[in-house]
Amino acid sequence: MTATKPLQVFEHDNLSIDEERFTRQHWTAMGWYNEQHGGCFFSLTPHGVKFNQYVGVIQVGNLTIEILPKIGRISEDKSKWQKVLIDMLNACRWMKLHAHAKAALQLKPNSILEAYLLLFIQECETLLRMGLVKKYRTQEQNGHALKGKLLFSQHIQHNLIHQERFYTRHQTYDRDNVFNQILLKALRLIPTLTQSPLLKDRVHGLLLLFPDLADLSVSARTFENLVFDRKTSHYQEAMEIAALLLLNYRPDISAGRNHVLAILFDMNDLWEEYIYRKLLQHKPTHWSIQAQNAKRFWAMSNGTYTKSIKPDLVVCDQNQKVSIILDTKWKLPENNVPADADLKQMFVYNEYWRAKNALLLYPHAENKQELSYFEGTFTAKSNGTPAHGCGILKVSVLDGQQRLDPQLGSQLTKFLEQEFKK
Repeated sequence: MTATKPLQVFEHDNLSIDEERFTRQHWTAMGWYNEQHGGCFFSLTPHGVKFNQYVGVIQVGNLTIEILPKIGRISEDKSKWQKVLIDMLNACRWMKLHAHAKAALQLKPNSILEAYLLLFIQECETLLRMGLVKKYRTQEQNGHALKGKLLFSQHIQHNLIHQERFYTRHQTYDRDNVFNQILLKALRLIPTLTQSPLLKDRVHGLLLLFPDLADLSVSARTFENLVFDRKTSHYQEAMEIAALLLLNYRPDISAGRNHVLAILFDMNDLWEEYIYRKLLQHKPTHWSIQAQNAKRFWAMSNGTYTKSIKPDLVVCDQNQKVSIILDTKWKLPENNVPADADLKQMFVYNEYWRAKNALLLYPHAENKQELSYFEGTFTAKSNGTPAHGCGILKVSVLDGQQRLDPQLGSQLTKFLEQEFKK
């Protein structure tokens, strides 16, 4: 059986029931899953689904739905936007794909989900080659040899007749630990998530090499309690992907056919992280860049409640001791005029960080090789305090080849250098 091509939509698109392969059963399962997560990922309509700012992949039963980013009139080619999303996740280190060129040639993922599954399989193969980690664990056993500590009450309870046995508690040094148990649980899940024969074959090969391990009940706390040391640091990548798979998977208990797995990212957060990492790559040594740098904004007089403000990015030229605020927006301002709420937010940021300028940073609706800047200034206050600036800056997401623009970071850095000199 060949792998089914994923159904691809853009963020904020509508998907109607009976459109392509999307059925009423899929609609019901997605609604149940969304309800379990506070209704944040999408909205249900009477006859379909309305997606919002979350991008990524949702699998419902045997149907894979990819929600792709897109801005304005930029190319409608969904295969290109799939690559853009994967490249953006990779640039933000939210996905590390195709570490080896040979792997990319041997198996090209059919979907974003399969890209994650392939990466997890590759990590597990590497860990097996290196040797699965061993750890000490405490074990209670009723055996024929006296080793460890004899538990008298259990010994009398179980061995009143079988006096040749000993009920003991002792330490065992083996591979039956939480790290390997998580790997095994995630590997057993993969065949239910993919129809790719190549992925299934590789998983079955791995399962044959795994030792018998205890079945682990996984929760968010399981991953929070993991402690990585010198012996387990190389497990970190695999644990992150296992958490994505195991914590976002919800089996359909009633029907058993429409399980749901969602790996979704808020596009606003992804855009902010992408801009931050591009700036870090090109920043001069005398700059500091702080992400989500919070300050207290308001507090109740009795101290029981406070509110904080935190701009997306604060770029500071330490030589000139001047700051510029960057607030990323994955949307298009109508007629290049920002919303009132955004302007008020920028004014407060300028005040509290004593910045000379605040920039609302938007993506271009078209592929342009240069930045577009619309300068703006707040009106001076009546007490004669000088006004500070607030402008709109548009940057190109894609280059002329319809790929992520590699010049974005350097162009943005040059622009900020000029702003600091004004």
